[in-house]
Amino acid sequence: MKKRLISIFILIAYSAILIKVMVFKDLPIIRIGPLMFNFGGTHEGPANLVPLKTILPYLLGKKGLVIAFINIAGNIVLLVPIGFLVRFVYRNMVWKKALALAVAAGLSIEGMQLVFHVGIFDIDDVILNGLGVMIGYWAFPVAAKMLRSMKSKNIIITAVIVIVVAAAVAFYFFAGYGKTHLPVRSGQNGYKTRVDSGEVTTPEDDDPCNGTGGTGQIISAGNNSITIKRHDGVNEIINLTNQTTIRTSAGAASQSDLKTGVRVTVVVESNHTATIILICNAAGLAK
Repeated sequence: MKKRLISIFILIAYSAILIKVMVFKDLPIIRIGPLMFNFGGTHEGPANLVPLKTILPYLLGKKGLVIAFINIAGNIVLLVPIGFLVRFVYRNMVWKKALALAVAAGLSIEGMQLVFHVGIFDIDDVILNGLGVMIGYWAFPVAAKMLRSMKSKNIIITAVIVIVVAAAVAFYFFAGYGKTHLPVRSGQNGYKTRVDSGEVTTPEDDDPCNGTGGTGQIISAGNNSITIKRHDGVNEIINLTNQTTIRTSAGAASQSDLKTGVRVTVVVESNHTATIILICNAAGLAK
C-alpha cells in the first residue's frame, strides 16, 4: 500500500511537470552544443487533423535532423514515464486500458494547449505522446524482470549511474542560461549568433536561413515593428529596438532592408522583441 501511494504521488508530480513543460512551454532556452532552442512563448494557428502531416517532413529531413529528433523523440520520451508509472499504481493494467490512457494523455495535452491558447492542436503530437505512454507500459515488465534478477548492490550502482548521467545532461543543457551568458545559435552552414553581445557572422554568399525559408515572410513594416506571416499561417508582430541586429549573408543590414515580401529568420525574446533578424537569400538587396 505504501509503495502504491508513493507511486501515485510520483505520477501526479510528474504529470504536473509535464503540463508545465509541454502545455505551457515553461522552460529555458536549451543548448545542444552550438545550437540554441527556444521552446517558450505561445504558438497559435490552424489545427492539424491529418495524421503524419507533421511527422513525415521531420522523418524526411526537411527541417533538419536535430530539429526532427527533438520534436519526435521529445514528444515520445516525455510520455514514457506515464506508461511506466501507471503500472505501479494499477498492477492489473491491460494493454487496452493502457492504449485508452495513451490516447487520453495525448488529447489532454493538445486540448489544454488549445484551450489556453498556448499551442496548436496537432494529431501527430497525440500519436507520438500515445506511443510514449505505450513504450513505458511495455517497458515495465522488462524492467521488473531485470530488477528481480539483479542484486541489491547492482541496483544501487545502476540507480546512481542513471542519476549522475541525468544530472550531467541537465547541467549541459541548461548551463549558461541567463542574461549574463545566453546561448549561441548556429545554422547548418556555419553562421553564428551570440545573443548576449549581438555578434553575428555569416559566410559570404551563404543563406543565413539555410534554405528553410526562414521564420516567415514580412507582410508589413512599420517604424519600430514588422509583421510576418509564419509557416503555420499565423501573422505575428515583431518589435524592433536599437539593439536588434539585422544581417544578410553579405554582412550588416538596416531596418530599411526589412521590406514587404522579404523572408526572414527571427530570434525573439518572450515579449516578441527581436534580438536578431537574418534576411534570407538577400544577396540582391540594394546596399
